[in-house]
Parts: sequence; structure tokens; C-alpha cells
Amino acid sequence: MKLYYRISDSSYKKEKLIGTNKEICLMNFVRCFNEIIFGKNGPPNDSWVPPIKIIADRCDRKTNKMLLETGLPVEITDLGNAGSLIYSIKSSISDCADDEVVYFCEDDYLHKMNSSQLIEEGIKRCDYLTLYDHPDKYTSDYNGGEFSKVIKTESTHWRYTISTCMTFATKIKTLKEDIDIWEKYTKENHPHDHQIFTDLNKEKNRRLAVCIPGSACHTDLEYSGRVGKVLIDSWAIEMMINQLMNDLKNKTIKENIELICNNKNGWQKLVALDALYKSL
Repeated sequence: MKLYYRISDSSYKKEKLIGTNKEICLMNFVRCFNEIIFGKNGPPNDSWVPPIKIIADRCDRKTNKMLLETGLPVEITDLGNAGSLIYSIKSSISDCADDEVVYFCEDDYLHKMNSSQLIEEGIKRCDYLTLYDHPDKYTSDYNGGEFSKVIKTESTHWRYTISTCMTFATKIKTLKEDIDIWEKYTKENHPHDHQIFTDLNKEKNRRLAVCIPGSACHTDLEYSGRVGKVLIDSWAIEMMINQLMNDLKNKTIKENIELICNNKNGWQKLVALDALYKSL
């Protein structure tokens, strides 16, 4: 498996899950895909090149410095959202063999530790897959849900879905056969993700699967704001609660944390911890 991680400081300005930023999402990604990036038993030799490429598109000097200090392969580009996506896709086609699995990831996702295993399982049952179970598929936008076939692999269940965002996995052979559609919808600055996947299904008979429950969570709060309800997965909220708790241990006494979080759980607890952190 090879990983293509796109990060940018010129992203759309949207509210994100409290406690997250681009560095935290990247750290989470590297931790969850550690065995892929560094090998199961560590780098096998001194010439080991990690199977990851970070596309740093329109990043400021501080972000580029942070990325270069990771020691991971970084390419600095100035292409925009759609431009960096099609660049990543074409780079993967040049870099990888036809049967190789590739995972493209944007810079505002959190992942669970089993993500790489799920990709390896799921890609055997579909043409494209996503680990993000988008909450919009369960709202009035889709009449409360999609009609779909559900399948099971060793670790989880999957269902086929109509579309997803630009964080997904596939095989190089599939990308080569579908490159005309990817090029068609990346000519402007915004990659038209919904149209891409609906056309892939209509014109190429491609199947897109999503694991249920999801193993990745988009930190974008825009859709939550649109429907007036927090739709971030509870595990991602708990992940950020633990992150803030660890940060606060060095800045305040335990009693203050217990006082401000009294009788609070989930989103309310995260908001309270964030307010305490910002007050110090």
C-alpha cells in the first residue's frame, strides 16, 4: 500500500472539530499507518523510502518546516485543491504497480488504529472505498438512508454508497482505467467529488464501499452547522477530549479539570476543556 497525503494552508475556511489542527491530523495519520510507513519491524535498511508522499500545496513556511522535520517524503506544490488531487493521482500512477493499493487522504481527518487493515480487507470487495461514513447519507438529503447491499469482511461490515469525499482508497489499475473521469472533474479549483463517483458508477460500473461504522472522521463542522446538530463521531470527540486532558495535565491542577467537567460528557465536555485550555 502507498499513501498520498495532501495538506494545504489555503483550504476553505471552515469550523473544525475542537482540538484539531493540521499537525494533529497528520500525527494521528502517521500513528495509525505506522506499520505501512515504517514497516512492521521498523525500516528494513538504511535506504528504506517510506511508502508515503506528502503533497504540501500552498503551505506557509511554518507548515513546510513542520512537514520537512518529519523526515517523510514531501513535495511542495502550488496547484490548488483540484490541481493537487489530480497531481497526486497521476503521481501514484507513475510511482506504483498496477495491482498496488493507494490511499489518498486530505489534511482534516482523524483515523482509528485499524484503518490500514480495513483498507486491505475492503479493497478486495469493491473498486473504491472510504473509511468515512458520511453523516449526510442518513439525513433527509437521502430520505433517511441509502438502499444498499451490506457485506462483511473479517473485521467489519461494509455497504455500497453513492459518493464520498476526496479521501479514499483504490488500485492503480482502476485509476488508469478511470483517469478520464478524474481529469474531467478536476479542471476547476474544486474537485467535484459527488459527480466523480456517480459518473464512475454510471459510466464504468464502479462500486464504492464504506465501512460501517466508519474508521475515519472528517473534522469539518460545516455539515453539522447546516443541520443544527453535532454529527462528529463520538470516538473522534473522545480522542480530542483525551488530547486536551493530556495537554492540561501540565498546565492546571486536577481539581480544576474535575470541576469544569462535572456532569459533562461528549461534546459538552470537549467544549468545557477547550475553554479551560484557552483561559490559561
